[in-house]
Amino acid sequence: MFVIARRELRERVRSKWFVAMTLLGPIFMIAVIVIPALIASRGASGNKVQIVDHTQVLGEPLAAELKTLAWVPEVVPADTPEAELRRRIRTEEINGFIEIPADALESGTVVYRGDNASSQLVSAQIYVKLQKVIQRARGDQLKIDPTALGKVLGDVGFSARHTTGESDEDSSGMGAFALAYALALILYMVITVYGVAVMRSVVVEKTSRVMELLVAAVKPSALMGGKILGVAAAGLIQISVWLAMGAITLAYREQILGAFGVSGGSSLPPLAFTEIAVVLVYFIIGFIFYAAMYAAVGAMVSSDEESQQVQLPVTMILVIGVVCLQVISNDPRGTASSVMTQIPFWSPIVMPMRYALGGASGLEVLISLGILVVSTVLIIRLAAKIYRVGVLMYGKRPSLGELVRWLRY
Repeated sequence: MFVIARRELRERVRSKWFVAMTLLGPIFMIAVIVIPALIASRGASGNKVQIVDHTQVLGEPLAAELKTLAWVPEVVPADTPEAELRRRIRTEEINGFIEIPADALESGTVVYRGDNASSQLVSAQIYVKLQKVIQRARGDQLKIDPTALGKVLGDVGFSARHTTGESDEDSSGMGAFALAYALALILYMVITVYGVAVMRSVVVEKTSRVMELLVAAVKPSALMGGKILGVAAAGLIQISVWLAMGAITLAYREQILGAFGVSGGSSLPPLAFTEIAVVLVYFIIGFIFYAAMYAAVGAMVSSDEESQQVQLPVTMILVIGVVCLQVISNDPRGTASSVMTQIPFWSPIVMPMRYALGGASGLEVLISLGILVVSTVLIIRLAAKIYRVGVLMYGKRPSLGELVRWLRY
């Protein structure tokens, strides 16, 4: 079994794609930190917009507010034809134009048309500045003291901080969610990719009749175990590199951002050693759990086309876990989260996320791992029974009754 595992590991580690993806992972980690910070620092600056003001009182104040965003606004005559404004967008003279109706101070709707109107950032910036200008103009109409109006309409400071009360430290709520979500998605991706690799390895050897030579020299159970261990080792190397680089990137994000000339940026909390350990343990056991099922699927079919259909139920089980990630993030210590993280089909993905959010205690992690280990042993035994018969079956997919007989054999 270990000879086969070593061969599977070497075959994958020596692949150029393996090396490329292992190196691209750290680059992606840095990009996650740097790119949002660069976008935030530059914002939507440089946008050229023209303002058609039918109220004759809002255009100039709005232009002044937009200039604070490094935009290039210009108030144009109110009788400027819309066709002409659209032509300027088409010829890239401007990015767009804001049309302020005559009843904007009462209930009229201000409309922005432009080639970047699909940007939520652009829409939000226009809305905030427009709201400020209109509120100020309404205050002038009602003759409200500007100081009093400023106090009434002043911005409200708000920040969501994530904490479980275990310590005096807390972190950004959105940052904690983003980090935990990223860990769950990485686990899902790696388990799926390498689980399918086990299945396709079985299918290739089976369709090329190499399997007949292999089972003449080694027991099918050892063959299946070697494939799973070898592929798991390759996946473990890759995910360890990614997590290590992710931890380093988060720990030194200020220095990394400084190298690109930006500050602030990501509010992701640092990765603790215990969180990395939990991710790796769940990856190893969860991968073996699903790889055994994928190996059984590969033994059941006779072609790669058939494997795409038969693997769907296994993949859908994993997808259910990914879809329910929002349930975990909404209430990490709730009943639904507790139940989901104890079910072995989903615990490899959702428990690391829940633990990173501080919703699971050490005892809950141990109970979840115990259930997952027992379930993995049972799945391996069942998969081995299907594997030892299915690897030499050709021509057609087994029926449900045949699978039951293989399991009872």
